Amino acid sequence: MSTYILTSMFPNGFDDKASEIFQRKIDKSKRNKFAFVASEFEKTYEKNDSYFTFFLNVFEEKGICFKETYVVDGRMSPEQAQDAVANADVVWLSGGDTPTQFRYLQKYGLETVIKRHKGIIIGMSAGSINMAKTAVCTVSCGHTRQSVYQGLGCVDISVEPHFDRNHVSEEVLDLSNKYTIYGLCDDSMITVADNVIEFCGEIYKLSHRCIELIHE
Repeated sequence: MSTYILTSMFPNGFDDKASEIFQRKIDKSKRNKFAFVASEFEKTYEKNDSYFTFFLNVFEEKGICFKETYVVDGRMSPEQAQDAVANADVVWLSGGDTPTQFRYLQKYGLETVIKRHKGIIIGMSAGSINMAKTAVCTVSCGHTRQSVYQGLGCVDISVEPHFDRNHVSEEVLDLSNKYTIYGLCDDSMITVADNVIEFCGEIYKLSHRCIELIHE
């Protein structure tokens, strides 16, 4: 059974709550292969490697070490990328420009591979948005333009990463009239496994312009 973890960002590494969840979900039997799926596949290899190394170190600081690790980007052929993701115990969908990442997932044939994956899929920021049935990309969240499209469909949860309760834009409130959006503050996460949803950190639910704190 797949485990999906949606995150925003961890500016100072994993706190105790996040660490406990990762330790529990990524037990020792699931620490063989780790695939870091970039957002920009073909132009920023050095940046991809830098973020890859950063998050591996964050995991290692909490005692979670993987035997094999690799970056999935344009240095792999589509076939190699598909094989790398399909055989990973943990797949990390990185942050970056959300529509750009989704176009690369399509170009490299990773959409179906990720949807069929029975391991652990972790999205960060753009990766979390793309995991949704409905991907909602806002200018407020740093996108160059607003766009809404059919995402991977791993979860039926649309998120707004880097959410700040004190600075909620009219754009997001207007979108909440049509879509239910979960505001993920940094250091928060939503875990979905076996149809059970688990919240960690400060998370809000936006619906019909109402903002509800659902976890803190």
